[in-house]
Amino acid sequence: MKSGMARVKTVSAGRTGMTAKSVLVILLLGCAYFLAGLQHFVLTLPKVDQATTVPTDGIVVITGGQQRLAEGLDLLQNGAGKALLVSGVGRGVNKAILADNLNLDGTAAALFDCCVTLDFEAGDTRENAVAARQWATANQFQSLRLVTANYHMPRAKSVFAQRLPDFTLHYSAVSPTDLDLETWWKTPPIIRLLAREYAKYLTEPLAGLILTRVDD
Repeated sequence: MKSGMARVKTVSAGRTGMTAKSVLVILLLGCAYFLAGLQHFVLTLPKVDQATTVPTDGIVVITGGQQRLAEGLDLLQNGAGKALLVSGVGRGVNKAILADNLNLDGTAAALFDCCVTLDFEAGDTRENAVAARQWATANQFQSLRLVTANYHMPRAKSVFAQRLPDFTLHYSAVSPTDLDLETWWKTPPIIRLLAREYAKYLTEPLAGLILTRVDD
């Protein structure tokens, strides 16, 4: 009897060991897959386009850095759009503060005052897309140019394409000055930023599907 129980315990221990090894192998493979995907994600991030920009009805800047707003305003000044929406502006911020931060001259400040709309409601990329759709519809726009950081652009493209299927969309990526993609793996804060954005990019289709069903 004792011999039988010993064999059962041995088999159970063996199975437990095999299960633990299987889980470890799966985790290691998952990490390897994620790291390989992250490397590809970084290598294929959109480059800053210096070519002539196709004009659109409106320009949408997703907040997250002064460079994005400066790029959006520069596009507006150069006739790349009729008006500009800055989506996701923090409470307490107004046009005067933003114009001061950008050191705008008289002409640029006047353009900023007349042709820029601030959205204070959006708190994430999906809400940015909703705000853009509402703004574009209210202004009877048919085409939009999205301005955001290069590392955010893949996910933003996916979200905007899903939320604004009836609009012609163009994109302008901004490369943050402190984001060195040549040696990104050497800087922990940049690694965390890119890994977090890549993870969000991977899970966006599932999140979008769930939220769509909830909305329905």
